[in-house]
Amino acid sequence: MIQMPDLPDSITRAQALAACEALGLPSSVRTFELDCKDGLTVGFLAEDTEGRRISVGDGPALITVQIPFGE
Repeated sequence: MIQMPDLPDSITRAQALAACEALGLPSSVRTFELDCKDGLTVGFLAEDTEGRRISVGDGPALITVQIPFGE
């Protein structure tokens, strides 16, 4: 049998936003995935130089970037 560590049943939106803030991520972040080997993959809403969200078709344009671990 596999033993699972104790995990919370849920996290609050405030906790997720606090994690983004602690990582220095902008408020336009929609997804983030931490890989203990490769670093952080972040998906965020694309914005123009005026701060307006960019659309593609019927939805928002999303940008995905990989942020590797540093020393």
